[in-house]
Amino acid sequence: MTTLFVLGLPGSGKSTISRHIANYVKYRHKKQTTEHINDYEILYEMFRADIHHKQFRPTEHDGFDVIDLSVFDNALQQIESKALDVIYNEKSPRLIVIEFARNNYGQAFTQFSYDFLRDAYFLFLDANIHTCKERIRDRVANPQTKDDHFVSEYIFESYYNKNNSHYLFSSLKTDYGIDNTKVKDINNNGQFEDILGKIDEFIDLIFEQECDSLVITGS
Repeated sequence: MTTLFVLGLPGSGKSTISRHIANYVKYRHKKQTTEHINDYEILYEMFRADIHHKQFRPTEHDGFDVIDLSVFDNALQQIESKALDVIYNEKSPRLIVIEFARNNYGQAFTQFSYDFLRDAYFLFLDANIHTCKERIRDRVANPQTKDDHFVSEYIFESYYNKNNSHYLFSSLKTDYGIDNTKVKDINNNGQFEDILGKIDEFIDLIFEQECDSLVITGS
C-alpha cells in the first residue's frame, strides 16, 4: 500500500491540487483510477450531528469552528478507515488522494497506524497565512467548486497559528523511516499554474517507484 498525503493550511491549494492530480492521472496514467478523501467532509458531518454545539459552533457561510480539538484526531482516524475500506473492497488499482490541514503534523500522524504511513509520500503546499486568507475570502465570495469552504479568522488565530512543516523533513525519517525523496515541499504563494509542472513530476516519480502497487492520500 502506498499513500500520498496532501498537506497545508486552509487556502494553501490542497483541493485544487488534488483535483489536478486526479485529472493528470486520468490522462497520463490511464490504468489507474482515483479516490478523493477530504477530512473537511468528515468534520462537517460531525458538526451537523453536534446539535448542542459541544464540539463545534456554527459560523457564517454555513461554516463551523472547532471548539473541542479532539475531533481533529477523530477525523483522521476516520480517514484511515475510509481509505482501508476502498483498498480492501476495490479489485482494480486505485489512487486514493487524502487531504487535511493540521497545526501539528507530528501529533496528526500518530492517529494513523504505522503500516498506513511507512510507505507514504508527502506533498506539502507551503503558503503564508495572508495568502491563504485572501484565497478563502475570494472563494467564498465567488464559489466555483464544492470545496470552496469558509474558514474563520478565529480558527486561524487559535489553531493554525504556527508553521509545523519543518516536522515533515526533520522527523519523518526518524519516526517512520521515510526517505526525504518521498517528501515534497512546494511554495504555493503565487499562481497555481506555476507549480503544476512540479506536481506532475512528483506524481510521475511515485508511479515510477511504486509501479502498479499504488494508493495516494491527501484538508
